[in-house]
Formats: sequence, C-alpha cells, structure tokens
Amino acid sequence: MDSSHLKMQRGIASCHTALRALVLLALAILGSAAASSRPRWPLPDAALQVLALPPAQDGDVGIRRKPRIYIDPGHGAPRGNTGNTSCVCESEEVFNARTAEKLYRGLAATGRFELKLSRKQGQTRAYQARVREAEAWGADVLLGIHSDCRGELVYCAADGGQSCPCSGESHDAAGFSLLYSDEDPELTGRRLGLAQALARRMKEAGFLPYDGAEYVPYLYESDDVEGSFVDRHSPGRRIYMLRKPRLASVIVETHHASDPEERQRWEEPRTHEAFAAAVAAAVLDLQAHQGSAQEPGQLPSARAP
Repeated sequence: MDSSHLKMQRGIASCHTALRALVLLALAILGSAAASSRPRWPLPDAALQVLALPPAQDGDVGIRRKPRIYIDPGHGAPRGNTGNTSCVCESEEVFNARTAEKLYRGLAATGRFELKLSRKQGQTRAYQARVREAEAWGADVLLGIHSDCRGELVYCAADGGQSCPCSGESHDAAGFSLLYSDEDPELTGRRLGLAQALARRMKEAGFLPYDGAEYVPYLYESDDVEGSFVDRHSPGRRIYMLRKPRLASVIVETHHASDPEERQRWEEPRTHEAFAAAVAAAVLDLQAHQGSAQEPGQLPSARAP
C-alpha cells in the first residue's frame, strides 16, 4: 500500500471520529435541553415515580427479621406545640399526623416492616414518652414527619376569608430535607446513613431536594448528598428528637408548607404513594448492607450506594 493511499485512509478515519464526536455532543445537548424543559417539582405536571422495592433475599424468612420503623408525627406535644402554619392556615401537627398515618398504611402494604406510630390525629404526647417507647420497642429507625416553613413570606387569602402565610409565586424554598444529629459518635454513622439513603431515594422518586439557603450555616450544615443536613443549632437548642433517641433517628421535612403549589402536591395520593415507596426502599437499602440478622435498633451504618 503506497503512502498516499494510507494517508487517505487515515484522513477518512479521522473524519469518522470527528463526526461521531459531533453526533454524541449533539445528543448530549438535546438530552440536557429535554431534561431542563421537563416540569420541575412542585409544578403540577412534575411526575413522581413509585420506586420498585429491592427483592427479598433468599433465606430471609426466619433469619432476617423485618426492620422496625417508629413513625413520629412531629409536634403535637404539650403546651401548645403545634408547629408552623401552612398557606391554608393548617397547623403543622395536623398535617404531620395525617401524613404519618398515610405513610404507615403505605409501608404496611409492603409486608416488609414492623411499624408503630407515636401518636394519632388529635393526640398530644410528650417527646420523652415517644423516645422511651421507640427504644423499649427496639425500633431500628425513628422517622420524624414534619413540614417546614422557610424564606420571606407574605399573607395570602385562603378559604373562609382567612389570611395565611405563603411564599407567593416563588418556589425558591421548595423541597424536602433530611435532618440528623452527629452529637453521639456511636450513632452518627447510622443516622447519617439513614438520612442520606432517604435523600437519595426521595430525589430518585422525583421530589426536589431543598438547597439549604435558609439553613446554612447557623441552623444546619449540608453534607455531600443533596437534601441531607446535620443539626448545627447552638448546643442548648439542638433538636431533641434527633439527638436523644439511642437509635438511627432523622426528621423528614417533607416540603415547604408556605408554598401553595408544593402544599397542594402533598394532598395528592400519588405523592404519598411515592413517598412511602421511597422510605421503604431507603430502609431496605440499609438492611441489605448488613446481609445477616440484626438485633433490634442495629441497622447498619454503611451509607446507601
């Protein structure tokens, strides 16, 4: 083969390589444009995914017990501990109890967990009693169910002529957050693992992780997973239900209660179905890391994959 023919073949190959690179670049740009054009939570058309649960492993029956999840609807404690007021003038303790009961039913339907609720709608119960019950029961995880109230608020008209705090048309503070404590070195790994597993699975399901603009640096500190934050209140004001339980305890701030569209999304059955599936998948992710039977309260500390 003469040198001129060899040079021509090399030139053709080089053109093919350049053309292939251009095609891949164009596809990447088109994919990015399509992703950015999709509706973003909490807009009404933003889709949520109900995650499939990892299959039960062979030999689980009789060897690995079901994880025990203690579901705690936040607030509802004595002395007027009702929490925030949403953009429809609903107290947080009412929303939390309703959401926790739906989560309980969603998790129970999987048949993969042992479950206990700390309180029901309308009940008042001290935090100390909740912690004692969770520990005595041998809970593996304690999930505090909450909503959050963030950013600058205005007052909007609601049903019945009420004036309620809302964020107007801005979604800057929308999204979920997972809160945990790192005060106890023996428990930090389990708490961190649970918070990050939940944050990953909720994002995968289509929920928006809160960016933490109103948190950092004085209330919470973000870690390396979007939506996961460690408590950084001043030492005397750190959150009791994060630091006190002797188990993996986290708070799920489900959404920004003053955002009208996000609050409305949490009235949809699909939202609760997707949330329950994300919680179930996260807890099972952690259990899968252990690979053998565990004592009560001893889900592993490894981070979710």
